[in-house]
Amino acid sequence: AKNQFLCSICLDVFTDPVSTPCGHNFCKTCITKHWDKNYKCQCPNCKKTFNTRPELQVNTFISETRIDPVENLEDRMCTKHNKLLELFCKTDQMCVCMLCSISDHKTHDVVPLKEEYEGKKAELGKTDAEIQQMIQKRRLKIEEMKRSVELSKKDADREIAAGVQVFRALKESVERSQAEVIDTIKEKQRETEKQAEGFIKELEQEISELEKRILPH
Repeated sequence: AKNQFLCSICLDVFTDPVSTPCGHNFCKTCITKHWDKNYKCQCPNCKKTFNTRPELQVNTFISETRIDPVENLEDRMCTKHNKLLELFCKTDQMCVCMLCSISDHKTHDVVPLKEEYEGKKAELGKTDAEIQQMIQKRRLKIEEMKRSVELSKKDADREIAAGVQVFRALKESVERSQAEVIDTIKEKQRETEKQAEGFIKELEQEISELEKRILPH
């Protein structure tokens, strides 16, 4: 059936077809954007959720056997009823004809193909816009963080300079105080020595006077 060559996300012939682990096929760009938008890895067809983004397998069979794209989706024919595929079954995520909609897909959610196609295209466009917005937000955040780091560096440089100045002033103050203490001690020592020299001189004079009083034998 030609439906096997249509991506259920963009409703167009596969471009770079890939397969998910659950066995469904999509355009590589379509499924990647779908997961980027939804923030969780879930198959659009069977709703199977993957804990981590799975590795997509290139579907070489579809690549080699897919039909040539046609300009209008409505030009494709249902192989079962030989009717135009002008409807889309949202339940089974596939293109159907009018007879399919009242037989095999009778109880399913079926909408005009053109409506679904335009909706999917708008959704993909919105996804692109949202991704661009997310990229822009992250770029602005990077610039903001760079400015914050630069301001922090300038603040750190100012604090270092201020700290160096404080310790330099403190060092100079300590050195001045040390010099003053040394000068005071030295001055005190000089006074002590001068005073002692005076006492010694007086005592030597007294000894000399006393020696003169001793009578010779």
